[in-house]
Amino acid sequence: MLTQNSEELFASIGPGDIAIDCGANIGEVTQKLADKGALVFAFEPNPFVFQTLWNRFKGYPNVICINKGVWHENYQLRLYLHQNYQLDPVGSAYASSILAQHPVTDQNHFVVAEIIDLTQFIDSLDRDIKLIKIDIEGAEFELLQKIVDKGQHKRVEKIVVENHEWLIEHLKPIAANFRKRMAEENIQNIDLNWV
Repeated sequence: MLTQNSEELFASIGPGDIAIDCGANIGEVTQKLADKGALVFAFEPNPFVFQTLWNRFKGYPNVICINKGVWHENYQLRLYLHQNYQLDPVGSAYASSILAQHPVTDQNHFVVAEIIDLTQFIDSLDRDIKLIKIDIEGAEFELLQKIVDKGQHKRVEKIVVENHEWLIEHLKPIAANFRKRMAEENIQNIDLNWV
């Protein structure tokens, strides 16, 4: 999701920078990063929206679209779909989640998606990363904890997160604990309030 402060986020991106778009959806953020010349890894697990993402960027040499989700471990998991996904499979893909308790998904409608451990992917890159955008519908805190546990946040200039604690009740104490950790460790390059 792009917001009014997005332009500031993209201002420092330049050719050759590495960016990772987790939960790329149809590629709004990916597009901005690609237009700046960054090498973008765009992860999107929902097969309905991934085809749109792939078609949008298939001619871009600096965009690698990956039909997988990201989390803190490697899995094959149910990706629960929006309760109205049948009416608009692409338009409703913004709310796909591996969390069964996500309030706008339907536990009876899901696809099995491959989920990778993003920290392993980060380890495989031989350079620092300019930007990671994380919008993974409620699964963000387990991933952030592992990134910080491994010290990988120190290799990333900025991590921006669409935080879902406002939508998913059980995330509130988890988010509070992570904010406390950020304060205690003086972590300033993770933005939990991007949108």
